[in-house]
Amino acid sequence: MGYALPEIKINGWNALVKELGYAGATKFILIYESGKGNYTRERKKLFKNVAVEDIFNEIKNRS
Repeated sequence: MGYALPEIKINGWNALVKELGYAGATKFILIYESGKGNYTRERKKLFKNVAVEDIFNEIKNRS
């Protein structure tokens, strides 16, 4: 199965500290924004006529 929410929170914090240090991790948490709106609805509109293969090929061609 997956991680429980408390484990995700702890592991996420530890990953931030590992990469950014305590000060950087704290700054990230302070500036983090969860966003607004309905991502699912917006995503459906944005990708309405786009095939998965097209997205895959675009990503592949960028690397």
